Amino acid sequence: MNVRAAALLRCCALPLQLSLLCALLQALHAAPLLRYQRGAILHGQYWRLLTGNFVHLGWGHLAHDLVGLWLIWALFGRALSTRTWLALLLWDGLAIGLGLLACSPSVHWYVGISAILYGLFTAGCLASLRARPWYAGLLLAGMLALIAWGNLHGPLAAEDWGMDGPVLPIAHLYGATGAALFMLARWSWGNWRTAPHAGAR
Repeated sequence: MNVRAAALLRCCALPLQLSLLCALLQALHAAPLLRYQRGAILHGQYWRLLTGNFVHLGWGHLAHDLVGLWLIWALFGRALSTRTWLALLLWDGLAIGLGLLACSPSVHWYVGISAILYGLFTAGCLASLRARPWYAGLLLAGMLALIAWGNLHGPLAAEDWGMDGPVLPIAHLYGATGAALFMLARWSWGNWRTAPHAGAR
């Protein structure tokens, strides 16, 4: 394997592993055990807060989400380190589950990685703002408009393409919000670490 191919493999390792994980869970029909299910979570099955993001309604739903994952990775895969992307992935998945549990009591079940994709897209835009402000800013504004439209009027027809069930726009809002909070905390931590502290010699 040449150096270029090795670098490409390292860059794509996380979305490839995530794609394989979701495909394996779909093949194993793991959704009943892992999906976000409000009643089960309230009875102690807390893993569902996170794992519901990685199971899908069917292969069409999974294919739809994986196309989105790879498009986002093509746009922003190099904007953050692999370790940061992984931390964001886990944080955002949990934030989505907690958001649904705390703020959306009418949502009894949920599956799919689409809300995390909104989080990844948000983080990619925010990480790219300094280097490409117009590009990242326009993409971010477009995504926010899409989330607002979905929550006010329902999802667009393109969002339903290839799906095996209804789209849940409120989860997309939680995904984007969780990622924005993650990036804010990351920036605050970085600024604190680099700022001169009182009493420093």
